[in-house]
Amino acid sequence: MTYRYILVLGSNCADRGAYLKQAIRLLENNRLKILRSTAVLKTAPILVRNQQSFLNQGLLVATDHRPDELLGVTRLCEQQAGRRQRIRYGPREIDIDIVWWSEGSYTSSELTIPHKYNRARHWVRRFMAELLPQEVDNETGVQYMSMGVKPIQRVQHFLAKKQAGEKIAMVTCYDYTFARLLGRTSVDCVLVGDSLGNVIQGERNTLPVTLEDIIYHARAVRRALPDAFIIGDLPFLSYQTGVAGAIASAGQLIKEAHCDAVKLEGGMYFLETVQALNECGIPVMGHLGLTPQWVLRFGGHRLQAKTREAAQRLLTEAQALENAGCFALVLEMVPASVAAQCSKQLTIPVIGIGAGAGTDGQVLVLSDLLGLDPDFKPRFVRHFARLSEQVIAAVEQYSAAVREGSFPSPEESFQNPVE
Repeated sequence: MTYRYILVLGSNCADRGAYLKQAIRLLENNRLKILRSTAVLKTAPILVRNQQSFLNQGLLVATDHRPDELLGVTRLCEQQAGRRQRIRYGPREIDIDIVWWSEGSYTSSELTIPHKYNRARHWVRRFMAELLPQEVDNETGVQYMSMGVKPIQRVQHFLAKKQAGEKIAMVTCYDYTFARLLGRTSVDCVLVGDSLGNVIQGERNTLPVTLEDIIYHARAVRRALPDAFIIGDLPFLSYQTGVAGAIASAGQLIKEAHCDAVKLEGGMYFLETVQALNECGIPVMGHLGLTPQWVLRFGGHRLQAKTREAAQRLLTEAQALENAGCFALVLEMVPASVAAQCSKQLTIPVIGIGAGAGTDGQVLVLSDLLGLDPDFKPRFVRHFARLSEQVIAAVEQYSAAVREGSFPSPEESFQNPVE
């Protein structure tokens, strides 16, 4: 029987192109027929930074090898091509990964197909989209074609995404466990937001959140996502008291939590602050519309920019924030037409939440999109899952198993060794 696979090749030692070509020849000598190949793509190293960039290439191949047999072939080809043992994620003469199999999923002690990081690695996404654009990812049911987008690794990539006409998908996350799951997706960037006051701490609003809270949670997210673009929120009164205080607070987020950028709320009053942060080398994301740190003045979480005058004021402030140096802007709870006009007016991307589909991207809190709180569903939130139901069912099943004595089973217990 003939199977199809997608292999991803990578090299970042010596003559990288020569290693790729040699690996292809060796694969062909081991009963692999190359059906299609992608262009060679240059990528930055992940996890271990102090090494040369990689050249990567994707191959759609046909062979009669079963998955574990093919794994043996790829390892042999790596050895024959001259791959040497080094530190994990370090330099490699050649690396050959099996990322997709025509028969679906496969799991053994040494191999898992599809590769669990297919969606997270932008070069793999691009290769999958090029080689199998109509194919659907087994785990998510999403076509690879929709994942083959530009990554956000640096602040300049936000503008590149807008210029390419690619929507930005941003998620708000606060902890290590969920962040690890985000690390297996194609989400563009992560916000560690002061909404943790509501979601994690159970507060009525975001005002009690401290800078130390944001740093604590951002560090946890960074541990799970070492290569993601992470924005840290500047919480209430961490930047409103003056430029010097804002620089100190933002500097702590960058130095202690290893954030790539900070976000602050407000318009004209903070233009000098945005400029000063940029001059210090700290990228700033703006936030207009409903700014939750002003909830007491607004009298609640209410739609903003409802009148012609208010809409014009928002557009003026948005342009001023761009001119002051913001690399992107969040618009929250404003009419869709106003948000769309703002997105067209600004050069920088506008990311909406409760602002319609005409913006350059969207942001949602992870627990909201997962449906973890069945009682919280404002108009602008869509539950892409209903995990609250699964959590409740799982805990009840666990409780029942404990009470009836079926958990833990002998297989889930440690036995005394035979003497």
